[in-house]
Amino acid sequence: MNSVHTEFSIITPSLNMLGYLKRCCASVADQERVPFEHIAMDGNSTDGTVEWLGQQRRIAGVVQEDNGMYEAINKGLLLAKGRFVSYLNSDEQYLPDTLNFVREYFDQHPEIDILFGDALLVKPDGSLIAYRKVYQPRWFYIWSSHLYLFSCAMFLRRRIIEEGFQFDERLRVIGDMDFVIRLLCHGYRAAYVRRYLVAFTMTGNNMSNSQNAEFEKKHILDEMAPMWVRSLRLPLNIGRLTEKLISGAYWQMMPLEYALYVSDVTVERRTFRVEKASFRWRTR
Repeated sequence: MNSVHTEFSIITPSLNMLGYLKRCCASVADQERVPFEHIAMDGNSTDGTVEWLGQQRRIAGVVQEDNGMYEAINKGLLLAKGRFVSYLNSDEQYLPDTLNFVREYFDQHPEIDILFGDALLVKPDGSLIAYRKVYQPRWFYIWSSHLYLFSCAMFLRRRIIEEGFQFDERLRVIGDMDFVIRLLCHGYRAAYVRRYLVAFTMTGNNMSNSQNAEFEKKHILDEMAPMWVRSLRLPLNIGRLTEKLISGAYWQMMPLEYALYVSDVTVERRTFRVEKASFRWRTR
């Protein structure tokens, strides 16, 4: 890959997730309409990932110990040479033509620094659990509730990283929430598109559903949020849900079709056609 013409730098933190990592990497590799570099930051896996990365020509595999996912992502971002940067976990996949769509959007909207898209929540076999549609990112909504945007569907102009913004490595799980809040509070302009860009696989071990996530959320809400946000949490959430309703995030035209890699030995995507779907994310 010629870094001079690289449009996208995609960072993938990895640790003992080889089966899902292969699907993730395949979903990046077939974005052939856009020059990209895919940097896999592996924390010295013991499941064959290190050996597999060493055999790949289209993936820059960096194997080194780290102090968690966010340190790995930060190290990868510092290596990024693309005009746009993103990060994609091993259990996530880009949908077809995602990178080309994002590039065209950024080129047509030079005032936008951060772009978010819709996401599909799927089972390990690729079948749909729920659709998740985004709406306008607002820091006070996020601080008063939760990050209602998927980091795997977040794309940044590289200047954000060049200007010194990184993930807080002290956080173990919800560094995404903290990162987005800081960018929005700093004045970077964010937008969303009504298009599915990614699929997020519920493997049963996703950190976003862990007790650590709940602990860190409580820490941010109770100790770091402005007093007025804490005092107005209920009306802010009413406003958030109203905006979500108006944006159309609760509705989806059927049928819904998407294509994913569903096996680590699959050489092409499998197409799914869903006649009935819900926005409800049932995690228990």
